[in-house]
Amino acid sequence: MSSSAPFAPPPSLFLPLTEEDARALAAGGSLDDFLQTATRAQLAALMLLLNLKSLVLHNTPIEKLERMLDDVMRTAKSMEEAGGTLADLLRLRFDPAHLADALQVLEIAGISLLEEHQVQDRHYLDEEGHWDFGFGKRHRQTLEPLTREIVLTTGDVLHLSDQQSRIFDEFRSCQDESFHLQAYAGVGKTFLLAKFFETLPTDTTLLMATYPQQVTALKDRIRQSDPGRKLHACTFGHMANLLLNRDQTSAGWRNTGRQRTGADSLVCDQQIVEWLQLQNVGSLPPRQVAWVCRTAVYSFCLSPLPTLEARHLPSLGYAASQADIAMLLEYSRLLWRETVRPSAPQIRLPVRNSHRIKFLSLTRDVVFENFTHIIIDESHELTAPMVQILDRSPQAVITLGDEFQQLSGKAPRHGGSIRQRFMTQSIRAGRQMAEVLNPLIQLHPSDIKEGFVGRAPHPTRIIGHSVMPIPERPTTILVANEWGLFAWFKRLTEAGARFQLPPATAQNLSLFVKGLVLLYREDLRPQHRLIFRYTHWDALASAMGGSHEFKAVHEWLGQGNTEQDFSEALQRFCGEPGAIIKLAKVEDVKNQEFDTVLLSRDLMRPPRSGSPHSLASVCSLLYTASSRARHELLLPGNLNDWLQDIGRKEG
Repeated sequence: MSSSAPFAPPPSLFLPLTEEDARALAAGGSLDDFLQTATRAQLAALMLLLNLKSLVLHNTPIEKLERMLDDVMRTAKSMEEAGGTLADLLRLRFDPAHLADALQVLEIAGISLLEEHQVQDRHYLDEEGHWDFGFGKRHRQTLEPLTREIVLTTGDVLHLSDQQSRIFDEFRSCQDESFHLQAYAGVGKTFLLAKFFETLPTDTTLLMATYPQQVTALKDRIRQSDPGRKLHACTFGHMANLLLNRDQTSAGWRNTGRQRTGADSLVCDQQIVEWLQLQNVGSLPPRQVAWVCRTAVYSFCLSPLPTLEARHLPSLGYAASQADIAMLLEYSRLLWRETVRPSAPQIRLPVRNSHRIKFLSLTRDVVFENFTHIIIDESHELTAPMVQILDRSPQAVITLGDEFQQLSGKAPRHGGSIRQRFMTQSIRAGRQMAEVLNPLIQLHPSDIKEGFVGRAPHPTRIIGHSVMPIPERPTTILVANEWGLFAWFKRLTEAGARFQLPPATAQNLSLFVKGLVLLYREDLRPQHRLIFRYTHWDALASAMGGSHEFKAVHEWLGQGNTEQDFSEALQRFCGEPGAIIKLAKVEDVKNQEFDTVLLSRDLMRPPRSGSPHSLASVCSLLYTASSRARHELLLPGNLNDWLQDIGRKEG
């Protein structure tokens, strides 16, 4: 189970003891060294901690705990006047195990320890040297993240953090310059973006994002303060389509309309074979050649390169000859040409946003010049061709994103000298989240190394497990891909646990299972992208090694299960919308947050040696998954050691 205790509340009692001192003593550090320099308040705090676990088990109110602290301080003063000391009593009663137990329940009890400078300042004492019962309220106010008030020209009052307010002030003073804000998870960047928009001219400001749902969320956020406000907003793909359709010459984009551009415009690989007259290439039959070409064209559309090259080809699962590579490249380039400018009316290859945007990047077109400002949310989703178009456009471009949430690798960077600022203080997660995210930020191959700071008023509990439990209260389980999905699917269904699976995720998992069944039973090449390269089961088994996820699949198939068995289990265990467990891939839950998140062990996949994009992807998966949590994060207990091992290898 995740935890039977309630979520930790914002602390209201702050003990005059540092976490470093407390942890050192709990680990067996010298008590005498501590006692020699400790003040009366520090001694009283330590005495309270030695009894804290028992007090918490008896549901002792925080107000009573604070009175007990004051009583111990007054008793210590009386002991000193009588010739004794509280230090002598502590020597008799001190037990490192009891202190370690106390540190485990601090957050649940609503207690926090102070920093060294705060202990030394002694603002927790009144004029007579006794405990100041008003200190907790005063100190908690200093920890609240949204403390700065800014009055807009509309008369509205914004409540911002110090960091948000500094960035907002700088933006208002330089509105006509391009500006990039690298904003960590949970810092409130979309809220701030909406306030940026309110300071700009509505008629000449264009709101953009990569996906329709992002545009909708952005519009909804902005209209919260003014529901009737007129907005210019679109996806990058829609803007590209409008620009491309202006050129009616033979050099322009040829688009035959709905029959090629609709979401339901699908063409099977066999149809591509017939239209383009594709032949065998090496051991690949024509239909698989078509798949390779489609994959290569998609990779080309995401890259900054002006021509389709060998690096865009997917892995084939074997060492292809130079002649085969040359032929696959020629076929891929043919597919690209026939997509953007078909040579015959009957060739109706589907057109996607990635095709439009790539084609636009190869022209000299810019974003419509009647706009003076462009605001882009989730800018880490921008592809290299999108960045190329923005960099040559004349508008002031304001981008907000978090490149550590780019799951496919390193995010493309803007050219030129665009101002870059950082928002690092999360109002979603407590300070404890820094212990998880900062090592990932440091390991990521990005040159951004600003430290993450958790500023939420509540703690975020970080709980390590050697064996991940099946949750007994609302929890979101996050995995890397379909291997992790299936392993948890098997475990949850065997335990009889009901859980939610997003519809698109369930559909993709079904295709994955179908491919595994066909490969296992008949050695037929699967169609799912994760396992397409394998033509027989032994090759897949060799590639997967002894991974837990592969063992789960192999065991399930060895028990005689079929695709029909999977479908029946899916319907039986995933049919309750109110199920407390949610199972999803990390990419399914970007821009979402949950009270409790459990990280699956399959997120700890070793990066390919010497590959910055692979290392970036591993770090981003863990960063994005971890930062979804507000109150509790359950993670594999050996995660820190694993990250250190990777760091040594990469170093």
